[in-house]
Amino acid sequence: MIQFQQIIYFLKIAELRSINKAAAKLYVSQPSLSQSIKNLEDELNIRLFRRSNKGVVLTEDGKRRSEEHTSEL
Repeated sequence: MIQFQQIIYFLKIAELRSINKAAAKLYVSQPSLSQSIKNLEDELNIRLFRRSNKGVVLTEDGKRRSEEHTSEL
């Protein structure tokens, strides 16, 4: 079941394009945040981000989800 907190985490990472920066802003550990996003991706059966050493970028599925959730809030 998707939790509201996962959506908040997802949107903050998308905004900052960095899991580390999002973790700091959200006052959670980076491993915990990464695990939450992995769980969300597994539950949705899609990949939300492309990860690299320079940060993260939304995939096409991630962009659609970001737009959906932003308009819902």
